[in-house]
Amino acid sequence: MEGDFNEYLKWAFNQHVMPNAEESGNLSPHQWGGRKGRSAIACAFRKLITSEYFRIVKETVVSFPGDLQSNFDRMLPSFNSIFAMKNGLADTVCRCRAETVERFERLVKTAAGVSNRTYKYEDGNVKMGGEVQGKPDNMQLWTITSSYLLNLHNRLCQGVTLVDPTKSLVSRRTGDACVDDKDSLASAPITETAEEGAENIEKSAMGGNTS
Repeated sequence: MEGDFNEYLKWAFNQHVMPNAEESGNLSPHQWGGRKGRSAIACAFRKLITSEYFRIVKETVVSFPGDLQSNFDRMLPSFNSIFAMKNGLADTVCRCRAETVERFERLVKTAAGVSNRTYKYEDGNVKMGGEVQGKPDNMQLWTITSSYLLNLHNRLCQGVTLVDPTKSLVSRRTGDACVDDKDSLASAPITETAEEGAENIEKSAMGGNTS
């Protein structure tokens, strides 16, 4: 039964949800990994090109690498269902997926170690959040969810701007993410100092200036 459940999720997300998300433009151009044609190697090369650009033009850029620890265990299934439905997954499938995840038997891991007994949600008990490690839809769910966050980040924050020698092509970004790792970027256009760049990175981490 578990194998059938996982196979259906794999089919539904690969054949329907992800193609819909790509075609609708909901996925961030700054999200790499878990998408066709957007490998980790391509992301690393883009980071290299960005660094080389600022080295050649002799402008200040500050990079802040971030890594979301135990990311899939901290995802919110309710949010994931909303974003999945927005990209074409039937609400009946979302309910089935959410209820199945909720009823899974789990080992509980804390700083003290891993439990010997399993935990299963029952009515009246405390619900445990997070998706289950190993499910075939985790990568796609995070790609979709994080894309909304990355698009919002790109609208609110300064980031960096790259201009080609003819000044006809412009590329602006706040960073590049590969799955749950992201390097946030900020420039220092006023003073060209690391202090200004660090201040802009800090504003970026706080969500930018929403005014």
